[in-house]
Amino acid sequence: MIARIIMSEHPDEQNLQLFTSDHAKAVSNGFLSNTEFSISVQTSPTSLLVISGYKDQKSADSNLEARQKWFDDRKGKYIDTFYYEGDIKTVVRGGGQPLIEGLNTEILKGTSSDNNILKDELRALKAEISEVKEMVKLLTSKK
Repeated sequence: MIARIIMSEHPDEQNLQLFTSDHAKAVSNGFLSNTEFSISVQTSPTSLLVISGYKDQKSADSNLEARQKWFDDRKGKYIDTFYYEGDIKTVVRGGGQPLIEGLNTEILKGTSSDNNILKDELRALKAEISEVKEMVKLLTSKK
């Protein structure tokens, strides 16, 4: 899966709200209707972060022209916007449950090198937890 992360800054809160409403419409029946998901997060009174997930790069690329037109049509509702794009590596809820059913099994399979990296990170975390336990023992034993 591919994620496109859009950052936008707006002249005022009213324009941000209009932009957010337009985003929801674009997901419903506009240029973002081909996303697997799209989330908007207000990061300040006048800033917005949007994360949209696409099935693959072809799907993500398919709406770039319509995306540009959508932004052009909203000139004045935003001061600045830019985006990052990349492969989605994990999509999980707390406790390890899938956020989107059917999505995580493919993402989490990964390559053997990905699995080795995760195993190394898990070993490091276990070592840190052991150190924390030892520190807690020392602190609680001295009264």
